[in-house]
Amino acid sequence: MKSSLSRTSTEILRNAEVVEEVHLRILRASQDVALCHQMVEGHKRVLRSYGIKKISSFNTDWIGRDDVILIAAISADGEKILAGSRLQSGPSPMGYPLFQAVGNKDDLIEPWINSIIPEGAMELNGMWNSIELAGMGLGFEWLVQSAMASMSMLDIRHLLALTSPVTRRMRDKMGWKIRGEFGEEGFFKYPTEKLRASIEQFIFPEYLQNAQPEVNVFLEELWAAPIGHEMSVEGPKGKLKVRFNFSI
Repeated sequence: MKSSLSRTSTEILRNAEVVEEVHLRILRASQDVALCHQMVEGHKRVLRSYGIKKISSFNTDWIGRDDVILIAAISADGEKILAGSRLQSGPSPMGYPLFQAVGNKDDLIEPWINSIIPEGAMELNGMWNSIELAGMGLGFEWLVQSAMASMSMLDIRHLLALTSPVTRRMRDKMGWKIRGEFGEEGFFKYPTEKLRASIEQFIFPEYLQNAQPEVNVFLEELWAAPIGHEMSVEGPKGKLKVRFNFSI
């Protein structure tokens, strides 16, 4: 996976609309089915902007489910979804997208997921970011950390993700660990033969000690004000205010 923008991507970023405020909602998929569909369309819009047109195979069986948590960044006027992700789980490994993706590549994955389900486990997946937010200094970290903050609210101990080498560098600062016993020295050839993916895990609260101090400060701020917390960031295209609203 490339870690730098192509010339085409840079041009798209330069011409992206400036966003001054965004609202981050964390809620159950059953609470807003219309938002679920908006998130799917927003993801498709981002892929189209990069010329990716093969999007008919999107899995939407999570829409409207009470056991699925949405993490949706919405423009202040409520008109546009600018970024998103979701948390999914299930009574068996088949409920986890990472198992559906690479479970057949390693026989150790199924018993491992079975062992942590009783303790509470969800997978962070379906993550995407719009060009508008990429130009405002917001990557994926705030989405990941919002998912981490929700663990205490959802009473779950394990947060899982199937990640690329690029996102793994970002997650190191947040205290996540690669499950190196799976795949070939921790890697899977996924989603293509040329790309690599790893299974990562965050265990709450034990792994908080592995996160950098600023991550723990941010989590504490979210826990202190799950509705109404604000943060400000600044990127190449200006300043951005983010308002958080956890309703799970």
